[in-house]
Amino acid sequence: MRTKIDELFATLRGLISDQTRDLALAMGELRAAESERDNARQSLRAAEQDVEELDTLCNDFRRANARLVADLAAATQRADTAEAILRAKA
Repeated sequence: MRTKIDELFATLRGLISDQTRDLALAMGELRAAESERDNARQSLRAAEQDVEELDTLCNDFRRANARLVADLAAATQRADTAEAILRAKA
């Protein structure tokens, strides 16, 4: 009878040891997942900032392009006027 109790107690200790090990492994995996999550959040924030900067640059380029188009139209108009004056004098 004593050996059966000893065997059961040894089995119980083994099961507790296995559960403790499994719990430690699970906690390690949880910490790794939390770390990956934090890295992903930081990457997302950096990407959001990059998008904001790109949007600002695109808006700047659109305004500069609009000014260049307007300047080209004005220069073309002046060139056409100058050409008309020169033809009229010729």
